[in-house]
Amino acid sequence: MTSSAPRVLFICSLVCSFVGPVVYADSAGNVTQSRVIAESAKGENWFLNGGNFRGEHFSPLDEIDSNNVGDLKLEWYLDLPAPDGIAAMPIVVDGTIYLSAPRSIVYAIDAATGEIRWTFDPELHKLFAEKPYLSWGARVSRGVAVWDGKVYVTIADCRLVALDAGTGRELWSQVTCDPTNGYSTRDAPRVGGGKIFIGNSGSESQQKNRGYVSAYDADDGALLWRFFTVPSDDPDENLTPAMKMAAATWSGDAWQQFGGGGSAWNEMTYDPDSDLLFFGTAGAVPYVHEERSPDGGDNLFLSSVLAINASTGEYVWHYQTVPQDSWDYNVNMNIVLADLTIGGKLRKVAMIAPKNGFFYVLDRLSGELISAEKFAKVNWATHINLETGRPELDPAANYWELAEGETSTVWPNMWGAHNWQPMAYHSGHKLVYIPVIDIPSIVTSRGDGDFPDSLELIDTVDGKPHDPGKLLAWDPVTQSERWSVEHNLAVSGGVLATAGNLVFQGTGMGEFYAYDAQTGDAVWSVSTGTAISASPVSYQVGDAQHILIPAGLGGVMQNFYPKIHTTDDVQGPTRLFAFSLGGEATMPEVTIVERKVGDLQSITAVSETPEAGALLYADNCLGCHGKDAVARYGGSVPDLRYGSADVFRTWHAVVMGGAKKSNGMPDFELTVEEADAIRDYVIGEARKIE
Repeated sequence: MTSSAPRVLFICSLVCSFVGPVVYADSAGNVTQSRVIAESAKGENWFLNGGNFRGEHFSPLDEIDSNNVGDLKLEWYLDLPAPDGIAAMPIVVDGTIYLSAPRSIVYAIDAATGEIRWTFDPELHKLFAEKPYLSWGARVSRGVAVWDGKVYVTIADCRLVALDAGTGRELWSQVTCDPTNGYSTRDAPRVGGGKIFIGNSGSESQQKNRGYVSAYDADDGALLWRFFTVPSDDPDENLTPAMKMAAATWSGDAWQQFGGGGSAWNEMTYDPDSDLLFFGTAGAVPYVHEERSPDGGDNLFLSSVLAINASTGEYVWHYQTVPQDSWDYNVNMNIVLADLTIGGKLRKVAMIAPKNGFFYVLDRLSGELISAEKFAKVNWATHINLETGRPELDPAANYWELAEGETSTVWPNMWGAHNWQPMAYHSGHKLVYIPVIDIPSIVTSRGDGDFPDSLELIDTVDGKPHDPGKLLAWDPVTQSERWSVEHNLAVSGGVLATAGNLVFQGTGMGEFYAYDAQTGDAVWSVSTGTAISASPVSYQVGDAQHILIPAGLGGVMQNFYPKIHTTDDVQGPTRLFAFSLGGEATMPEVTIVERKVGDLQSITAVSETPEAGALLYADNCLGCHGKDAVARYGGSVPDLRYGSADVFRTWHAVVMGGAKKSNGMPDFELTVEEADAIRDYVIGEARKIE
């Protein structure tokens, strides 16, 4: 395929979306529980987000192996109109790829050619003028689920939508949460047992937000049950044994004010053998435990792994990784199920590498802690006590004890040693492959209980060279490193392991690598020209194995800290690449347009308190326009430092008057002096570039 062909395919898909969907197969989206169980070992399809019901992110296909991977070539590629990149993992069923992009736009794509078959667009952008708060959540969609002829996608305005897998036609829609209370839905729905499982995000929204997981009937969307992850401030709603237990672990009034948090916002794992659903939970605000729960208590079920009955939604067990969490060490990372021989005994385990830097092996039927060891640099705890299951805390990371202006270095950083990009597990090698983020948070006290934190790329640690990111091969039985590959940026993409003795991962520098799964040697790579956050998958068309990778920096964290994800040199278009041993296509060229600071000579500072601008920016603007006013190049939200003089002349009309609400830019309740201080701060940052 030539470089112009994908654009032709995309134009055709747009035309088709205007004239109506095209039916291409009555049996499209044929995913059932029996089929997943029977066929996952073949690897021809990628039925589920985790690849199989164990969540291994592993392909049993071995046509492409560590001996011939050097012959891997491009089969086809497809340009996608997604300036905010791709965080989603593709689903592949019977020759069709199902993929979501920001604003929850869903594509059905021919897996052999890259031709778009249909497109579903919920047209979220039309809601931004009335509800500009939706624009932030709409910038991320982490995927879809496919089950029994339907494609399921979550929409940022708290809807779960079912589409016909053959046409993209909407079949039904369910409201699952209330966005006015800070809730949002961005994760891929999970499927199993004829049910759709979804959580939500919003623990840190500063609004009354109480996390929960819901199960819907996969056929008609009926709500079957709902499990709350934290108790209610209304005792009459805490009637189950789980909520009574949890309520006894909270104190103070922050719980009533902010709802308790504890969102389940990322991957879940459904086990058909035990009919258990496993998921992790987030933290809550205020972050500092003594402010959140001044009279003590562990605040269940924050920062916990939970197992619930998938048929009834009833609590089965929990394990809290960080009791009294003050670091926002979420446990929302992917959970892998495995059978391991530990201490001479075969154990059914659940494995997770959460934000806090420890790798946990739990008995998946009882929740018993089997082992836990550090997989990254950690200074908030010395170790995990295996008798009590609780961490032994290290005061080195107690940032809330700082005097005003003092700074603490917290390892791991508060975004985590491992975030949403999934790890993979190779059951043959008994190794887990973790995309590690090995940088600290630099936390400075404001003296009022609040604090700003910054993520830093540190070259040396304890006098030794240090790389900020790595791909780590981890032995879960011995709890030790087998090998690691260092990355010069902190954040890279998710991981795929294959039976061909390979591990695939993309990086923030736009490189897509294959490594020998036993040694970590790089055995193949290709430069895509675009930063990669998403995970690769593998599937088969005819007799040919394909490796599929979405390229385009995606995810929430890149909105805050683009500098630790990528550089301006690899901000090419969002693309989908398919590789095979018989590929004959040529990799497309990438042209990077150089950015230039506008002519600001005519703009003068007017703020009498310019030093306040940085804090006001952090409080009001950082979430969308980036840390230190550095926004992702090419994204849907501009880097204000490169704004023209007109941007700064019309500043008040936009920031306070809502002149760009239709684009998703809200108006803020600021004084003129505060708006001026933010403007002058941004201008100052722009002039640093000059």
